[in-house]
Amino acid sequence: MPSDPQTADTRKDGGPELVRLGDRFEILPGQPVPALDGVAGPAFMARAVRGRKAECFALICSGAVPPRSDALSTLLSIDNPGIVRLIDFGLVDWNQGKNRRQALILERPLGRRLMTSLKAPAEPMSEDQILRVVIPSMAAVLRDLSGRTITHGGIRPTNLFLRDGGTGVVLGECVSAPPGYAQPLLFEPVERAMATSGGRGNGSILDDIYAFGMTLVVLALGRNPALELSDDALIDARIDRGSFAAVVGNIRLPQNLTEPVRGMLLDDPKQRWGINQLDLWLSGRRLSPKQGQLPKRAVRPLEVSGQEAWHCRGLARLMAANVPAAAGLIDGGDLDRWLRRGLSDDALAETVAAAADQAAASASRASSMVDRVVARVAIALDPHAPIRYKAKAVMPDSIGVALADAFLRREGTQPLAEIIAWQLPTFWVNVQPEVRAEVVPLVQAIEGLRSLLERTGPGFGIERVLYEANPHLSCLSPIVADFAAATPPDLLTALELASAQKERAREPLDRHLAAFLAARHRRLEDAMLLQFLPGVDPVRRVTALISILGDIQVRYAVDPLPGLCKWLGTMMDPTFARFYNRKNREAVRKHVEKVASEGKLVDLLRAIDDPDAIRRDAQGFAAARRDVKRAATEADALKDKIANPDLITEGIGRQVAAVVSWVLALALAGLLSMLIMFGGS
Repeated sequence: MPSDPQTADTRKDGGPELVRLGDRFEILPGQPVPALDGVAGPAFMARAVRGRKAECFALICSGAVPPRSDALSTLLSIDNPGIVRLIDFGLVDWNQGKNRRQALILERPLGRRLMTSLKAPAEPMSEDQILRVVIPSMAAVLRDLSGRTITHGGIRPTNLFLRDGGTGVVLGECVSAPPGYAQPLLFEPVERAMATSGGRGNGSILDDIYAFGMTLVVLALGRNPALELSDDALIDARIDRGSFAAVVGNIRLPQNLTEPVRGMLLDDPKQRWGINQLDLWLSGRRLSPKQGQLPKRAVRPLEVSGQEAWHCRGLARLMAANVPAAAGLIDGGDLDRWLRRGLSDDALAETVAAAADQAAASASRASSMVDRVVARVAIALDPHAPIRYKAKAVMPDSIGVALADAFLRREGTQPLAEIIAWQLPTFWVNVQPEVRAEVVPLVQAIEGLRSLLERTGPGFGIERVLYEANPHLSCLSPIVADFAAATPPDLLTALELASAQKERAREPLDRHLAAFLAARHRRLEDAMLLQFLPGVDPVRRVTALISILGDIQVRYAVDPLPGLCKWLGTMMDPTFARFYNRKNREAVRKHVEKVASEGKLVDLLRAIDDPDAIRRDAQGFAAARRDVKRAATEADALKDKIANPDLITEGIGRQVAAVVSWVLALALAGLLSMLIMFGGS
């Protein structure tokens, strides 16, 4: 179970001595372990408070990489000696309480990394050691991961440790980043290699088996055989010749490794070895892997921006990278002729033509039509490849992670928004050669995201899509980004911490916060979100915000939040202005200040939204206005009598004048009294 955060203990010089994760672990910020740094952040020494003897360390997630929070509970249950074990996780106060970070407590691997770099050669591992130590250990790990439907996504020589004594290998962590996020392209199947790091999706155990096969090649050679190739050149070579031939080629592998490596590096997932084939091979049964099937080659190439394409996969890749030239080939009919004559595939030509026509017919802006047409045509040409659109390349199940990655990197999110809006993931699913049951919920989920994207008000738009597609993602609002708030109660705590910052925002609300609340606090109704629209009465705005946050505080029994209450108090001048009576106004202001110091949002809401007090104040104001109006009316009547000499004598006139003076003085006094009581502050 994840532990609750506690504050750090400090040394006499003010520096952090240790940080506690709940009551189970202590993290030592003064003792970094750079050799175990992860993708998401640095590593530090850690120790169990009681009971545990095994050495452990902590990865402190910086927040710059999308977390793999959805798999943490499953990974916590794995107890296999062949993989670095996740022991605990949770939020900790970091940087002397200035930030909050996700901490991952892992069992420390006892041994050295098999390789420290893929760019430098190492001592080749002997065939005997690979067969006796590496393959059996990794087969057990892959079997365990497969049984839990978990993809590791980080199998490579630099993430493998040799146990002291050489009795086995230990696979490094996979918890600090999405599967494949930091994986070199060499260790990814071709389809995933073509995607951006945040766009590879969850993958499957077959992707891990591919990575393991390539890992065996590198370990046996003691070097990276593709080191001299750029990423693009490596992908092109693998597409043209197949991964085994492109990487291994004429290199002589140890005889007993050739069979399993060839089987694990087959590019077609349906032909690639799985866990069962690997187990059969380990038991002594010799299998004959099928020869990898290369893409169908045309009788003549099609040229795109000076480069030749001989098959659909290579052509789709070139077209996605050269959109204007690709559009010319589509519009001019060159692509259709090549598919029908060069490739002799009329059915594919019809599919591609339909994809282009549908995209052009439904494009809302001419400026985006070309990109959309080319993206759909590329999908039709190579259905297993990622969706490629405006420099983004993403698998459909990676939309959420890719969007989080774009926000965290401060990159543009518009291309991803358009991928969703124009239903490219749905089209990708529809053109797959084989229908898979698991993609149906995916399509439904993405269609739901599209409906949220179309609504642009607070609580909706691309920010709402971000949090709906990433159910465990922390709120990325600049107001609370330093405090790793992934749940509604965490958000209240984060706002309390943010309230103490010198340069805090004017109000604890922005589009990210509204979207996060709408996605995480299911009791929140859309009508409340409308109160955050521009131009809405500021009283309704602050009342709605306090009501939402107050409901969370009560529902989750969050500790008092005096800092947040006082912060909200700075938004309340319009609520005080509703009171006409100056004394009432000051009384309410003082009452709000007192209630705010106690930190209970519900009480704060009652203090500013008391219908009885507001009604009494309005009634008093109305009564005062009536009194003044009545006095003024009487004075006007008497003045009219004085002005008529035929109705009064000189003596009577003096008496009336005295009475009128008295009435006028009374009316003036009433007016002044009203100004004092109901005037501005």
